[in-house]
Amino acid sequence: MTRMMTTTMTTMSIALMLALSTSSVYAAQDNAYHHEAELSFLDSDDGGDGLFNANYRYYFKAVEQAEKPYVLADFFHQGSTVAARYSTSSFDDIYELSGQYVFDSNWFVGAKVSRVNFDTGSDSSTIYSANLGYFFTDHSALTLNYSRISESESNTFTSTNYNSERYDSNDVDVFGLTYEHFIPLQSTAGVMLTGAFTYSDQQNTSNASSTSVDDLGQVTNTDSKMYFGHNNYNVAINADWYINNAWSVGAAAEQSYTETDYDISGTTYDNQGNNDRTDTLTGINTRYVWRFADVFSAKFSLDHSYYNGEYDSETQTSFSVGVNARF
Repeated sequence: MTRMMTTTMTTMSIALMLALSTSSVYAAQDNAYHHEAELSFLDSDDGGDGLFNANYRYYFKAVEQAEKPYVLADFFHQGSTVAARYSTSSFDDIYELSGQYVFDSNWFVGAKVSRVNFDTGSDSSTIYSANLGYFFTDHSALTLNYSRISESESNTFTSTNYNSERYDSNDVDVFGLTYEHFIPLQSTAGVMLTGAFTYSDQQNTSNASSTSVDDLGQVTNTDSKMYFGHNNYNVAINADWYINNAWSVGAAAEQSYTETDYDISGTTYDNQGNNDRTDTLTGINTRYVWRFADVFSAKFSLDHSYYNGEYDSETQTSFSVGVNARF
């Protein structure tokens, strides 16, 4: 882990040095834009080969990006958009369509559909999301989010002396409330504060039954049931200090409390119970945008997080690099 951290930090340092040294040679024009496309790669120590991400966004009203942090141009825009995204990793492929409409009264509504195909087999999930929010000022917004996953699958098998049926279901409801506020500063660009509360309710059920007949004609019936219910409460706070419009450093803190009820029973056994746990995630990050052309920018980020205060095996470092186009 230490070696990987050192290598990643060295890579990030070289990238930032090149970007900073080149920025004085060429000054990109902050032209307004309607289209934004981005290709990026995220490398982390989660055991996978990294995450490739591609997304596109169209703004119905031109976005002004001058004299503000480049990565926050969308936040300050406060306009209607449509977007598409595709990402792939060692674990899954994600296809996503989304859109947002902003009313003249500063209220906005949005919707998103995500399709997740897992690489472990033929399993896939469809996530439906909707949001409602309000822009209090040019620098602040409150958003209420809701997401829903509802899946079910049934299987049957029949042979001469054996019959079985199985039914599985997975239902997840997620409610979220997010407040974002940007504070301009005189000597630096400003500070972006984000606070979020999320509640999720997940219900997993699996029921199975079978009937078998042996060579003597004896019939055996078996039944089993598994139920897991998870209620999760999550609070997160993020602060990003924009030293200038291109470079920021930030910190994040998150605490999650989960209640779990379970009921595992069968023809000859029954096991019921519940448990709860509290997890804490903290992290630091830095991000830089190198405007090397009027249209194109290179984006770099480095994140370092700690899970439940652990500083060794549970420490995660991730580095991402991307190319952004605005036109």
